[in-house]
Amino acid sequence: MVRSSICCLSLLSFRAPTPKHASLLLSLSLSLSLLLSLILSLILSLPSCTPSGDTRYRKTYTTEEQRQLARQLVAAVGTRNQGTPAEQMLLREARQLDPTNAAVYQQLGDPYLYRGLVTAFPNYYGKAVQLDPLAWTGWRGYLYLYNYRDYGRALADFDATDIITPGVVDYPQSTSVDYMRGVCYLQLGRYYEAIEYFDRHIEREIEVVGPRYIAPETFLYRGIAYLGLADTVAALDSFAEGRALNPDNADLYYWLAKVHYERGDLALAQRYLTRAETEFAARNFNRRFYGEAFYPLYEEDLVGLRERF
Repeated sequence: MVRSSICCLSLLSFRAPTPKHASLLLSLSLSLSLLLSLILSLILSLPSCTPSGDTRYRKTYTTEEQRQLARQLVAAVGTRNQGTPAEQMLLREARQLDPTNAAVYQQLGDPYLYRGLVTAFPNYYGKAVQLDPLAWTGWRGYLYLYNYRDYGRALADFDATDIITPGVVDYPQSTSVDYMRGVCYLQLGRYYEAIEYFDRHIEREIEVVGPRYIAPETFLYRGIAYLGLADTVAALDSFAEGRALNPDNADLYYWLAKVHYERGDLALAQRYLTRAETEFAARNFNRRFYGEAFYPLYEEDLVGLRERF
């Protein structure tokens, strides 16, 4: 009886919402319904955001489509800093799409190459050479020579280009394999072979493009090879030939001065040394990016020779 009375009192105490409150509740309910409908519409409309004909979001591709996508990703690497997670992500995705793309492995190997991580670089470049020997054999030899000073492996790659392209002189990274073979043999102390390849390179350049396009290092290194054979006359001739074509090269003037000094031609040696100092001050000396030039000329070399007079 008490419980019934309480229920009755509760029912009697309940008051229906006022028209104002009812209107507010109705508005809130409609707003929530509208919001949910909008969210659902957006979710359902997402596939329609893909441009007509754009297949990048498809789950399956033909083999040729995968290769094309891999090439696009490799091309996009140019917009990423080398070795960054963004670049590596693109390259690894490209490799997954097309594991036969040699350029993917070459690009994957570059960060290790320039950071001196020699255990990883050969693996990636080796795969690139295996997949596309024409494109990457000479290139790898160039890197063995200039970045790692590995003359034996460099020579092996340069010699392999003769088999890949018989009768053709390859120019990986715009550098003649004959010239680079000359550098390798010079560093190995095999002076006759070095001179042979430098001569071969000079003859071909004169025939194809003319003597003005021959780098001064060619004559410098050939002259140093002659010095290795104790032939100072031939060395001076090589330096002089290079100087005639490159009249502002400090390295050639320095070596002319050095050899003339050792021969006792002090007046001529001083003249060449003065010119070497002038050109060196103007920064007209041999140098390379990503590494030191062979037989680099430094200010202390000039000072040391000057002090000997």
